[in-house]
Amino acid sequence: MNARFPQVTAFVRPDASVRATVSSPQSRPGPLGLYKTSVLVVVLCLVYLELPNYVYLLSGYTPIGIPKYIYYAFFVFVAPLLLQFRALTLYLISPFSLWAFGWIVLNITHFSFALIDGDLSRASLIGTRIQTAVLAVLLGFACSITRTTSYERIFPFLAGLIPTMMIVDFLNPGVFYPLGTEGTILGRASATFIGAGKAGEGILLTFLLAIPVLRPRYRAPLLLLVGAGLLLTFARGPLLCWMLLWLLLLLRNAVPKYTLAVALVALGALPLLLGSFQSYLEGREDLSEGLDNLLGRLEFFQDRVMDDDSALERAQVAEAGLDLFLENPIFGAGAGATHLWSLTGTHNQPVMLAAEYGVFGIALWVWLAVILWKGKYFQDKTFQLSVAAGFIFLSMFTHNMLDFPYWLLTFALISGQRRA
Repeated sequence: MNARFPQVTAFVRPDASVRATVSSPQSRPGPLGLYKTSVLVVVLCLVYLELPNYVYLLSGYTPIGIPKYIYYAFFVFVAPLLLQFRALTLYLISPFSLWAFGWIVLNITHFSFALIDGDLSRASLIGTRIQTAVLAVLLGFACSITRTTSYERIFPFLAGLIPTMMIVDFLNPGVFYPLGTEGTILGRASATFIGAGKAGEGILLTFLLAIPVLRPRYRAPLLLLVGAGLLLTFARGPLLCWMLLWLLLLLRNAVPKYTLAVALVALGALPLLLGSFQSYLEGREDLSEGLDNLLGRLEFFQDRVMDDDSALERAQVAEAGLDLFLENPIFGAGAGATHLWSLTGTHNQPVMLAAEYGVFGIALWVWLAVILWKGKYFQDKTFQLSVAAGFIFLSMFTHNMLDFPYWLLTFALISGQRRA
């Protein structure tokens, strides 16, 4: 058992004294505790499965299914917790809350200029960013005043559920969403995330949050299942990050040594495995439409050269984002500028922030990396530092970290401290 990681799940066998404590009336949660835990478990499932946006898709993009209504419901259910004024005051001066306040103020400034210019599309996008940040602070506060051990077992469940959904989606395209849905590529599993890159992020983040919950021998099978799910998204950034995370877990004795043998065998047989998988994909007539995209991504792991259409497009938009920053280095081109242009987004978080917010955006990105590094979610400080490094690494593959609740809520959790 590795003492560096706190063990708090049903997989841990408590000694007699702990069992006595757990069963005593004093340790049983009261109505407020049960309410907090229930609300958080439901909210975490909705957030980390991207269900608000998924429901919007299933509703046919009708106004009644707009995700913000579900998020408003979050506010309603969490609102009673705000009556704990002292705890709320302390949380509002926590590192993440101060960072979120800076992000909100910066966006309010850009929102005002967008309204003055009459640019309602940009104003709407900025308004959504502001509301998402406020929601993350509210949910972060709810988590901070609730025993982490009361709700964190949902993370291993989600970390296993999401890759399982990827497998189902890959084997049976069209089960989760209509074929040809905007934002999806046939063959790249995404399930309720409606986007393979987002699905890869969701898998990785839930597994990361599940690590403190499980004993090493239970982490190992989950680690392998997560890898299978990530492979079927064909999302290179999350897949590479998973490999690095696996290495870190081995070095810190956080997974059994036999997983190293699995990795070595897979590495030695990589050409054969990739060749077999490629043959399988080519034999799937239902994947013919997206086959070129899939094969181009597989070739990266064979040649380690990113020269497929997707990689070239990413290089192009990143260069365009840098040019935009150089034209507007201080204040940027304006929030939403890279989301509303004719390209597909920068696919790079610091480039996006620099292009839209100038040096202020870069400062916020660096600030966020620092508060993740100084967080106390993981007792092993080396692991906490690695999380900050992972944030920087994944920032090179996505530009949506500050737009989605599952990212911002993860930042709120990891920059804080677990409560036993």
